[in-house]
Amino acid sequence: MTFAIAGATGRLRPLIRVLLEPGHHVRALTRTGESPIASELRSLGAEIWRGDFDEPETLAAAATGADALFAAGTAHRVGPDGEMRHGVAAADAAKESGVPHFVYVSGSGAGADSRVPVFDAKRAVEAHIRSLELPYTILAPVYFMENLFNPWNLPSLTSRVLPSPVPIDLPIQQAAVADVVALAVAAIEQPKEFDRKRVAVASDELTAVDAAAAITAAIGIEMEPKRLDTSMLPPGLRALFAWLETDAPSVDLDQLHGNHPEVRWSSYADWSESQRARFRALCPHPHAEAVAH
Repeated sequence: MTFAIAGATGRLRPLIRVLLEPGHHVRALTRTGESPIASELRSLGAEIWRGDFDEPETLAAAATGADALFAAGTAHRVGPDGEMRHGVAAADAAKESGVPHFVYVSGSGAGADSRVPVFDAKRAVEAHIRSLELPYTILAPVYFMENLFNPWNLPSLTSRVLPSPVPIDLPIQQAAVADVVALAVAAIEQPKEFDRKRVAVASDELTAVDAAAAITAAIGIEMEPKRLDTSMLPPGLRALFAWLETDAPSVDLDQLHGNHPEVRWSSYADWSESQRARFRALCPHPHAEAVAH
């Protein structure tokens, strides 16, 4: 099968490697075909296609003749307004190209009026997708575990502090990128089973206290959970964290995981183990190996 992946150089780019492994053809869309990441994807066997959300015709060209077009959000780069503009452009490109399946990564908070700008943007994109009457699947993660490595958290991590966007004793649901990738692969490969479905995605539910303990066990360095000081963060991020604390929807983990056994579903402890090298690079300790083993 042939798949066009828009936003191929972003957080979900492991999707390309996973699709290439069984022999699928992957068109990796990127604005800059000579970037280091594009070179890496080319070396894996992906075809590098020019694709720019601000030039929808490039997305439509790449999707033409493919079995699916996959697109993830771009809010980290262009903000909520750009997120809405780019998501609509991707959906329009899917419609124009005639591709038989459009897979869009949204957010769980986009399912209702959340008063969070990025979710309001994603909600508008979802509404537009449905209005086009094209075959689609929407994957909606609650909150990525990998958000821990966002720039505003790095100073805390280097001080061996686990910054929490909510009170440290409040459980929140989180999704591992690897699990969203695995679910995206299932949706892309099995379009009939996922046709016109919106799947809210979470891998685990735990407090910051539990998360700090999991990371400590994985890397052998004591991590202290502390509530993140959000006073200096942009309003959009403050709104997101307030939503996480008071309004985040609850995914039925047992039902979700039971419905999709093709995903291995990472516990936070599993994820912490997978990120061991990254954590140790951020908070080095001369005796880390000895403590961990």
